[in-house]
Order: sequence, then C-alpha cells, then structure tokens
Amino acid sequence: MDARNLLRAGLLAASALGAAGVAHAQEAAACTGETVTLRILRTPGNYPYPAPMEAWQKDNPCVQFEINEVPFAQLADTISVQAASSNPPDILVYDGPNTQSYAASGILLPLTKYLPQGWDEDILPATRAEHSYEGEVYSPGIEQTTVAMYYNKTLVEAAGIKPPQTLADSWTWPQALEAFKACQQGQAGSPTVWGLGPTRFGNGQPGLVYQDLIFQRSAGDPKANPSSSAYKTFWALSSDGKTVEGYLNTPEAVEALTFYRSLFNSEGVAPKVGIPNAFFDGKACFYIDTPAAGNALLKDPKIEWGITPIPHFKTPVVHTGSTTIGVAARSRHAEVAAKFVVDMSWGEYAYMNVSQRGNLPTLKSLFPRFEIYSGYPMKVFVDQLQEWGQPRPPGPKFAQYDKLVTDALRAVAFGGDPAELMADAEKKVQRMLDR
Repeated sequence: MDARNLLRAGLLAASALGAAGVAHAQEAAACTGETVTLRILRTPGNYPYPAPMEAWQKDNPCVQFEINEVPFAQLADTISVQAASSNPPDILVYDGPNTQSYAASGILLPLTKYLPQGWDEDILPATRAEHSYEGEVYSPGIEQTTVAMYYNKTLVEAAGIKPPQTLADSWTWPQALEAFKACQQGQAGSPTVWGLGPTRFGNGQPGLVYQDLIFQRSAGDPKANPSSSAYKTFWALSSDGKTVEGYLNTPEAVEALTFYRSLFNSEGVAPKVGIPNAFFDGKACFYIDTPAAGNALLKDPKIEWGITPIPHFKTPVVHTGSTTIGVAARSRHAEVAAKFVVDMSWGEYAYMNVSQRGNLPTLKSLFPRFEIYSGYPMKVFVDQLQEWGQPRPPGPKFAQYDKLVTDALRAVAFGGDPAELMADAEKKVQRMLDR
C-alpha cells in the first residue's frame, strides 16, 4: 500500500464513528450513578474526536459532554472570560504555546498527579517543556507539529540541485540560499518561479515567530556559557520567562537577521507578500510548512515533491507546538475532567485522536504506528521533532512576546535594520514582562 493509501486508510478508520456514534454510546451504556456533564470549549472540529469519545464513554457511561465551539480568533478571549465565570468550562482545547500563560493566570489545573506511569519516559522533551510551569505539568499534550522545507522535484532536479534528505546532511542557510538562487527563474525580486515560496501562515507575510525566529535561534549555541550571547541567542528568552534583554539583540542574532532580510530584499529569492498556493501551483522551488502540506500532497499530488530538513547557521532548531488540551482550574468536575483529558492524550485514545488529524503524536511510543512517518519524505518531520525540536520560548506572557517579536521580524523582512528593531523589541517585551 503506497503512502497516499496508507494515509487515507488511517484517516477513514479513525473517523468511521461519527457524532451519532457518541450519542448512541450514551444511550446504550448503563449509568448506575450520578450523571456528570463535562463542558468542552474548543475551536470547530477540534479535539477530542467522536471515535475516542465514544470508546471512552463505554467505560464511563455516567459522563456526558456539552461542546461549545468558537472561531480560533476568538478562542483566547473566550477562554479568559469563561474560565473566570460562574459557570466555567471543564475542558479547554487551545494553542499549546499558551500553556504557561494560562497556568500563571490560574486558568489551568495542574495535572501532574493524574499522569500515568511511564508518561515521563514516553513524552517528547519539547512537549513536556512547553506544558510545564513551576514544576507542574498543566497539559499532557495531544499532538505536535513543526516545519520542514518542501521542494519541487521537477524544478530542483532541472537546476542540478540535490537537497539533503537526512538531518546529518542538512544545509546551512548560505547553502540553501545558493539553491534558491540556482533554481529561481526570472529576475530577482519579481521572478516567474520563486526560489523560496511565501508562507501560508497568518496573512501570508514573513515574520511569524513559529517559522522565522528559528533563523536567529539557530545562530546561537545552547551548550555555550549561559552568560554568553551565543547561549542567549539560542534560547531567545530567559529560562524563567522573565528576562529578554540580551537575548534578542545579540551580535549572532543581528548577523542571522541580516541574512534573513536579504532573502526578501537584496537577494530577492522570497516574496514579502503572500501568493496563495505558489508552491502547489509550481511557482516556487522550495517552501516551508508543517506536515499538513505533505498530507495534502499525498492525497492530491499536484506536483512531484520531496522534503529537506530546515537549514541552520550553527545549531539546528525547529519550533514545536500545536493544539493541546487541559482542564479549567475552576471546573466543577475536576477529577472526572482530568481523567478524561489524560486518557485522551495517552495510549489508544491518543492514537485515535491524532490519526484523524494527521499531525504528529507527542508520545514516542506512537510513532511506529504511523506508517507515513516511518520513511522518507515524512520521516524528516519525526527526526527533526525528536532531535531538534524546541518549544517557542515558553513563558507566562507568551502571547504578548509572540506578537511583539513577530512585528519586529516582519519589519526586518520588509527591509528594516535588524539591530534597531531587535533592540526596540527587547525594550517592549521587557516592559511587558515587568508589569
């Protein structure tokens, strides 16, 4: 069975039981005690999925669910309001990098004591770091994702380029630039085929922390002296999340961002504004995206494609973080909610959830069960996640950090001075952290 059929079979198997099946399970199972209704707040169509919910309810027949869905753009505000209300939700499904922010604000319930035996050994280190705060785990994690660099095989091979397929052979960013230039067709800045296609994240413009902060982080060194600029460049925020001064505007960061700026300006190999589906339409040689793009191409192979690991300067690094699940601190049914959340993130239930979504699991034990990630090209994501993965700089005010640093990175991409913009970003972020 080829990769497309494997993907299709896995998704069909995981989604065979729909919402009607959940209702049927509630009716068929006998509840001999008090009925508990868990209220779930999430974005439309998100975790937990019907099939694992149905399976779980067969063993917990006294639990029912009330699901409230809001658009992603409204989720953070809705969580803040409802979590403090007189009738809070029990379960929150949210963007993982916000775990520490929600923990520090008292929105999430610590779940450390509910975690099953073996969780510590099985969980990805980046996931544990992202979802921990002051010694407690606030979410067990349910999926992970990261970015790699896709390439158009037809265009790349015609240019005589052989992108590396393993982490050991991964390019540096200067090597990648040479490949972008060699493959690009037409005039720099306005080609007919771009060397590096535009992002589909956000509004299609460069600068998002998730994708682009890794440029400067990769210029740092996590093994250097903790007082050095190389060490601080890699981490981009102090370990306690309270200090950013000296972490963003370093010599290493400025040098890396000067290179980053050149991609959109002097070298002209990447556009500053989004061109929808440029890579999928054969108008870009290379393109950075998550496993979702590969899953889409497996189902509908518009082009011949491959994947190469994300380039780096000194230290390879990719950002992790995706949808996760937690328990509201003010839940009226905390014990039951905690059991449900942990169960949905562990073992067979976790497999059923992640299978339907198509992203990566957070448990190392589940990777062998996803055949599309067992070999090239999609295995590149697994290797990067396990070897290079780091959460976006976690801290109790991540959302504000994310916005301010994204604004600075975007301004660099549009031609601004890296040193001035990062110095300004440091001041703004530090003022926010000090409040």
